[in-house]
Amino acid sequence: AWPVLCFMAVGVFALYAATLAPSTAMWDTSEYMAAAKVLGIPHPPGNPLFVLVAYLFGTLPIASAFAVRINLMAAAASAASAGLWFLVANEVTRKLFAERWAQLAAATVCALAGATSFTVWNQSVVNEKVYTISLIGIAVISWLMVRWSDDPDGARADRILIVVSFLLGLGYANHPAGFLPLPAVGIAVLARRPQVLLRWRLVLACVGALVLGL
Repeated sequence: AWPVLCFMAVGVFALYAATLAPSTAMWDTSEYMAAAKVLGIPHPPGNPLFVLVAYLFGTLPIASAFAVRINLMAAAASAASAGLWFLVANEVTRKLFAERWAQLAAATVCALAGATSFTVWNQSVVNEKVYTISLIGIAVISWLMVRWSDDPDGARADRILIVVSFLLGLGYANHPAGFLPLPAVGIAVLARRPQVLLRWRLVLACVGALVLGL
């Protein structure tokens, strides 16, 4: 699956790069780019994680213009998200199709459908807001919870829940949309291992990780 994932993610990034905006654009684009450039504070909720990530990405020698670097950051984040959605879809299609080629083909179609949907493509070629950073966070959390659900009693199960809690807090530090996976995480835990909620040490560790992320 990994060669297919890499080929698909690189293809998605190439598509975004070919249609990349040459500079800034309407709405909040210029504000967020300016805030990232000077480590400033954009309008509420402030988006501190985005500012830090974009500031660092803006220092990379990958384009002559700062605006283009930030646009490329959006493209890279969405392409990486597409790769993670491929992994999530692959776990689902493994249970639907017996043939391996059919599993991989279905997972690829799912990932490409998401990557080329209007809103995702629109946000991936110009950094109009902070949503591509939120998207990759949601994709990582989804993939981790799929792994946890497959083996909720495994050696890494508790660590996965703690990491997911940290990523939820970190995602909120980018945008309140970072909390969108929280209900799904709760439902997954209740459906697979509700006894987890009675393990107070693990619950405290998850709460601490969430606060640390925030």
